[in-house]
This record gives sequence, structure tokens and C-alpha cells, in this order.
Amino acid sequence: MALPQVLIISGSHSPDSQSARLADYLRERLQAMEIAGEVALHDLGTAPLPLWQEGAQYPFAEQAARADALILISPEWHGMATPALKNWFLYLDLQWLAHKPVLLCGVSSGAGGLYPVLELRSFSFKNFRPCYLPDHLVVRDVQAVVQPGEAAGEAAACQQRIDHTLQLLRAYIGGFEHIRRALPESAAAFRYGL
Repeated sequence: MALPQVLIISGSHSPDSQSARLADYLRERLQAMEIAGEVALHDLGTAPLPLWQEGAQYPFAEQAARADALILISPEWHGMATPALKNWFLYLDLQWLAHKPVLLCGVSSGAGGLYPVLELRSFSFKNFRPCYLPDHLVVRDVQAVVQPGEAAGEAAACQQRIDHTLQLLRAYIGGFEHIRRALPESAAAFRYGL
């Protein structure tokens, strides 16, 4: 049986961001733990999307459609998720995200990182029906967590939490495969969720 496919979105605008480093770390852990086979990464810092306009095409559409799960990473900017990540949602098609498990990750070089997760949970579900895991990741002092070598203290505890949460993601991937197969044919008729 083939391992699942995962798409990771690094939502920072910066081309050399800690969010991208966390994305690389998560990709490495997903493959080392044999949770995912193919892990595609769209770094919005190095491959930014133009401000969405009607008819704009998403360059990672094929990876989004094939993905069994997604991981969204956002640094905290003034207590908010990044505009780049919000713009990313506008490029999506319902079938790429609907009824798929999505892990939310907030990132901070200091003690923040929670507010992007809360914001994404509250605004982004209506038209796309992502199934956000009840657990999420908030990676504080991210440089210490993703640096090469053996971590200690809080960074080591965060790495353990990451592995635990990725194992939860694996369980949700299997469960949501069954859910998507059992969806009624009429689900597409009510695409806006209200």
C-alpha cells in the first residue's frame, strides 16, 4: 500500500523564513516516520502567489488535488495569519481541501504563535471544508526546534510534540479516506456550506 501524499504550505512572505525551515523539518519527519511518501512543499516566500484575481490558476493544483492531507504553517504577524496564506485560500478549489485532514501550525521566534491558528480556524473553513485536526502545533523559539543536532529542554519537548501530532495526522488520513468514499452524491450541490 502506497504511503499518503501531503502538501505543506509555508505561509511566510520572507524567502528565507523560519516557517520554511519548519516546513523542511516536518517534511523530513513525515518521511522518516513513514507517515507520508510524497511530501510537496509550497513556500509562499520563494514562490509567492500574485494577489488573486478571478480566473487565476494555482500552480500547485496537481499536488493539492492529490494530497491526502495538508499542513498549513503561518508565522504570527501582529497577531494575525499572513496575507500570503489568506490569499492562498482564494486560489483553491473545493475538491482540493474538502474533507481532508489539515494540521495548523503557528510559528514564532519568541513566545507567540497561537493567534494565526485561531484565526485560520475561524475564517477559512466555510467554502473549502477543511477538517482541521483538534490538535495543532505552536512552535515557539522555532530556531532551537529546527536546528541541526540534538535539541534539549523545551526544544526537545516541542520535537516530541511534533512527532506525536504527526502520528495523529496519520490516523486522521486513514479515517478521512473512508469518510470521502462515503460522502453522498449531493454534497457538491451544497458547496458553500450554508
